[in-house]
Amino acid sequence: EGFTKMSHAMSPEMVAKVLNRYLDVLSQVVLDHGGVIDKFVGDAVVAFWGAPIERADDGDRAVGAAVAMFECGQEFRRKANEIAGEEVPPIGCTRVGLHHGEAVVGNFGGEGRIQYTALGDGMNTAARLESANKSLKTTILVSDEAKRRTGLALYRPMGRIVLSGRATPVVVWEPDPTMDAAVCAELGRLWTAFDGGDKGALVQLESIAADYKDAVGDVLSKVHKRLSEVRS
Repeated sequence: EGFTKMSHAMSPEMVAKVLNRYLDVLSQVVLDHGGVIDKFVGDAVVAFWGAPIERADDGDRAVGAAVAMFECGQEFRRKANEIAGEEVPPIGCTRVGLHHGEAVVGNFGGEGRIQYTALGDGMNTAARLESANKSLKTTILVSDEAKRRTGLALYRPMGRIVLSGRATPVVVWEPDPTMDAAVCAELGRLWTAFDGGDKGALVQLESIAADYKDAVGDVLSKVHKRLSEVRS
């Protein structure tokens, strides 16, 4: 977050040093979770699962990587000065978008250069979900298509959003392994009811948020506000 602004306050040599270290850290997370590094786009890492080898737990691996990338980004922020060897401007949080969809995977290019990459709507949607974090004030957004391919119980609903280039709204979820699994499950149940037209489910969501007076309560209040906006 805010990489462009930060880079303007640093020398080109320092930008390269910090960026290379950041991309190295996040790339290792992808590899540790069985993903394929597609490319680097500025300060972003593009990765995919399911090719060239498909695994039954690719969905769980991808979500695990998304959470770990955010956590590693937070650690990077805390140690940025140590990594750079001098004072650097504050580094923003790492945002992640995850989607499951179709893509064409293979070697693309010309006579002078060939790259193994993935192309298609699935990749574009993931990139737009990453950007959507800015508006929703979230850090990780997982599409409903991706969520359905995991066995993890760590999602809170963030409603439906319209992404650029897609006519159909996308249901999105925010994973948070620090939240109680039972609470996440209840939030998901209430969202499903609310999305189906049960206005009373929104009242129940507000009630759950009121039961928490700590940081979790703040998160649930954000979810409740977000779902209220979805139907407004």
